[in-house]
Amino acid sequence: MRTLVMVAIAVTLGSFGQVSMRWGMQVFGPLGEPGKAMVVKLVQAVFTPYVFLGLALYAVSSMFWLVVLSQGKALNYVYPLVASSYVIVLILSWIFLGERSIPLTRVAGVVLICLGVVFVAKS
Repeated sequence: MRTLVMVAIAVTLGSFGQVSMRWGMQVFGPLGEPGKAMVVKLVQAVFTPYVFLGLALYAVSSMFWLVVLSQGKALNYVYPLVASSYVIVLILSWIFLGERSIPLTRVAGVVLICLGVVFVAKS
């Protein structure tokens, strides 16, 4: 049970990190074509508030993931549980990013992912 809680925390933090980085990049704008100018813009983007927050959430998420990996559970058990992040990101992007156009095929795919995560968690 402790493993599932740690996975849930890691996945949730990572999902919020994705949404935060996306929000930050929407505010920042395109990075442009590959080259020196793009690298400069990328570094600038990293230090904008929402991108930086997203990266920080990812870092904390990674720490929780290291706790999961240290618990001795099989990676082929815990890693598929990370797929639940697809569901969380879909919901968070609908709530926070206003992404209202979600095709039925994507919803069906997320439902299948949920079923897969349940099967893995029950095994």
